Amino acid sequence: MKKPYALGRWIGGILPIFVGILVPASVLASDWRSALASTRGETEIWWRDGFPGLVEDAPWHQCLLTGEFGMVFDMEALSILHLGALAPERDLFQLPPADLSLRLQVDEKVYEAIAGGPWTKHGGPRLVESGRYFQRADVTDLVFKAEDGSLLNVESRLEFSAWDDRLNWRLFAQPGNAPIPPGEEAFGKQGGGYGLTGNNHFELGAEEVPDSPEFTYSFWVFVPEDYQATKISPWLFCRNRNELADGNVGVMIGARALPQAKINIGGGRENAHTVKSSRPLRVDAWNHLLLSYDGETFRSYVNDRLEGEKKIGVPRKPSPAPIAFGRRQDNSGTGYYFRGVVDEIQFADRAMSPVEIRRAPAEGLVASRSFRIDGVSSEVRPRESWGSASAVIELVQGDKAWEKKAAWKAGDETLTAEIALDPAPQKSSPVEPRIEVRARTIAGDEERPVVFDPAVGWHRINLDGVVPQPPEANGELGSNDGMERVWVDLENPTEELAVARLLLEKTAGGIRHRIGSPITGVSAVLRDDRGFPTGIPIQLSKNWHNDQGAGEYAGLWFHGVTQIPLPAKSSLRLELSIVYGHWGGLPAVSHAQLSLIGWGSNQRWDQSALGSWGESICFEPDQIQGKATVTDVRPLMVTPMSGNGQWSWTHNVGGADFFRLYDAAGERQYHRAMRTRYVRQGPCLTEVTYSGRIRKGMEHSITVGLGRTDDLVRGTYRIRLDVAEKVDFSRFVLFQVGADSYNKTRERLFAIGDDAGLAEEWETAKDGVGNLGAVRVLNPKGGWVSLHDASNPNPDEKGAWANRGIVIRQWKARLGGKEVSPHVVEHRSDSSWSKGSTFDVVPPPGVKTLQPGDFVEAVVEHLVIPQSAEDYYGSNEALRSALSDHGNTWKMVHREATGNTRRVSMKKGKLVHRFPDVRIATEDSAAEFKIEGGVGYVPVMLTGLSRPDRFEFLLDGEIFDQSQHGNDFWQADFDPDTATWSLTFNIPGGAKEQIVEFRPRD
Repeated sequence: MKKPYALGRWIGGILPIFVGILVPASVLASDWRSALASTRGETEIWWRDGFPGLVEDAPWHQCLLTGEFGMVFDMEALSILHLGALAPERDLFQLPPADLSLRLQVDEKVYEAIAGGPWTKHGGPRLVESGRYFQRADVTDLVFKAEDGSLLNVESRLEFSAWDDRLNWRLFAQPGNAPIPPGEEAFGKQGGGYGLTGNNHFELGAEEVPDSPEFTYSFWVFVPEDYQATKISPWLFCRNRNELADGNVGVMIGARALPQAKINIGGGRENAHTVKSSRPLRVDAWNHLLLSYDGETFRSYVNDRLEGEKKIGVPRKPSPAPIAFGRRQDNSGTGYYFRGVVDEIQFADRAMSPVEIRRAPAEGLVASRSFRIDGVSSEVRPRESWGSASAVIELVQGDKAWEKKAAWKAGDETLTAEIALDPAPQKSSPVEPRIEVRARTIAGDEERPVVFDPAVGWHRINLDGVVPQPPEANGELGSNDGMERVWVDLENPTEELAVARLLLEKTAGGIRHRIGSPITGVSAVLRDDRGFPTGIPIQLSKNWHNDQGAGEYAGLWFHGVTQIPLPAKSSLRLELSIVYGHWGGLPAVSHAQLSLIGWGSNQRWDQSALGSWGESICFEPDQIQGKATVTDVRPLMVTPMSGNGQWSWTHNVGGADFFRLYDAAGERQYHRAMRTRYVRQGPCLTEVTYSGRIRKGMEHSITVGLGRTDDLVRGTYRIRLDVAEKVDFSRFVLFQVGADSYNKTRERLFAIGDDAGLAEEWETAKDGVGNLGAVRVLNPKGGWVSLHDASNPNPDEKGAWANRGIVIRQWKARLGGKEVSPHVVEHRSDSSWSKGSTFDVVPPPGVKTLQPGDFVEAVVEHLVIPQSAEDYYGSNEALRSALSDHGNTWKMVHREATGNTRRVSMKKGKLVHRFPDVRIATEDSAAEFKIEGGVGYVPVMLTGLSRPDRFEFLLDGEIFDQSQHGNDFWQADFDPDTATWSLTFNIPGGAKEQIVEFRPRD
């Protein structure tokens, strides 16, 4: 233990920054904190009536709300339905409309945008990044139409981004892809190629390409994004009818452009063999494909890489059959047509590799086919040609108008026009930077690039390549304790308060953390120049998806967004700490918005993580993909999916949902108007609230939290439902582990109990649909459910599996007009994504109507538990011992239910709640209490503090210190509602009573 902290002022001594001006820290401390308290800056974005691709009657209306203004934008019609400043008596949906006009003039002809593109895997309305301060969304594939009715072939998108006082619109346009001409008019790899348009093909006769027992087929193919001409996966080439015919060879392209090489030796389904590629073909690019058979093994190469092989070991009988390119050879059904270009086709009578066929193409070559020698070669798909072009973006509201015109210049790739405004006073938003920003690494003292982006209004601080430094004590790069530390110096030289808006940015090549999957757990903390967390929030957004064809914003990136108010004529130095695996020696927690651009869906997906070794719990509040709120769930520090090693992704045992309602006719009533509020994003404790409604008369919210610990994933959900009108239902699930529509594991045993132990254990059903077995009553005080003896539905996969469980920590409910206890039932769905049983918390039997005034208020822990001590490689010996004694049984959940009860007795301060954190409202910024119980590490939060520094935190009379990089083990959060701070510590749990003292120091 170390001596008590005697924390100084906000900025110690005097601070020379930029121009050598010495600013007294005491003045900065007072003025800066007051400025923070007076500047809220929060924003929200959501779908007005739920996501239209899921909720049948919901329009494509996206709502934007800040402390200063609001907007409702029709993403389909590209119209602003409501826009303006907000006042206490002014509702968002009472704001006046505004006229938005987007025009392109190409070669003297004017086109106007009439619609946004439809929602597809990679197109249409997309959420780019979202959080506490900054929102960015776009819509792609805009439709531009001229007065004569003609449409412009253009690749375009409209983006809007918003701070609390700034709205920016940007129109991007470039010539669209030229259509692929049919036949030998197409561009090629060398000279011309052969264009396959989705309704044509070409065929080589059997006499043109002699077949042989051993072979090599080699060719180039250009794969456009719309390669699939019908809903059925196309054949790129196919010899001899179809995959069930003896002698068949070919390539089919499946979903996500994944090629499947096929061969049949002997005829029939039992002799049909497929080698699937794990990597997709490059979209809008050339790909080299090669298939070979040497009499023993069938091999498939894509772009010079062996994608798979299958040992067949059967002599192949040559097939005197034709070869079709662009469809299945028998032309059955839709024909399985392909759209794209093929070129440089070669056939050999022996098995060759890509290297061999390039070095000695004539050896064994029996046939080849090229196309027009005088044709056009192109590595990219040719675009339409614009002689001249310009773009106009215009916004008009009443007597005010904003307009920007941009001209196409020779050599430009994209035509861009943009406007920025402050919708509250309705004036053009200033683009000049008023605050000066500099950044330097602490290790190595290297200056980082800082660029002001006037379009968005932030300073971009490039953090690519900064190497995480280990604590001085261990000195080993690649440690989970490694942290990136960067000085950020701010100066406001103006005569008025100004806000520094910062983008803390990393891209794919810039992450240098050498252990785990770093971006999955990356978070950021702003500390003062002595290393004390300041409580200034940093919005976390990230992406790691790179599906080809996704366009702008696909790929791996991290964005930390923050805004810092600075008083007039003041300076401030902060330390930016980028956290990965550990914070203060324990796995850090983070909760970030994860952009899905490059994956698909492209709507809100949140990802929380313990450490940086993969996801822990994922949330999709609009329920778009898995039709459930909780999607992927993964255990902590167990053998990864690869089957060996440590610090990597573990298997998904996910699926859970809240308030799943089916009306009297059995129709699912989806969640609507789901709003997200990020309160805390780590690294000691997360807190995020998703709130919305079902129909018109049911308001609900779910506050999710995850605490820093070293044993297991322990998500806590505070749920609330309020019913305002009568609702008849056929089925209503208050909470379920495993979801009807998303359940990635199969448990063989269920059990329930309470503090006293086991009440009942039973085998899960092997078949059936619906509620199975009895509806059981669960103790509302400490009742628990264990879902154990789980197995992977894919038994051939490697890596550890995990069990699941829940503990009800708090329960109060009135359903059907009566107070009720939680009831539980086993349920099975016939969904292809959910074949096993779920465990549902439901109303009592006989309750089929909700009455006005009904409610549910509960706190539920969601547990993800390793199955054996051998699987777990973490440092928590108590968990390891418990797994040795009780692994893969209900006793692990019972251990959590009883051991993590957290008994608290107060001497000074007020106990607010015990889950997910023990939260104490301080008295005059001080508190004293006793705590007993807790499994792993227990988050303890002190609220109502007048400042985030100058304090002592003692455990059993000794200063509590977990620091690795100096004061890096607690979390500070500023509360703009109360203009106070909270501090969160994670203390070791246990049966022994511990005395906690927190007090300010002068």
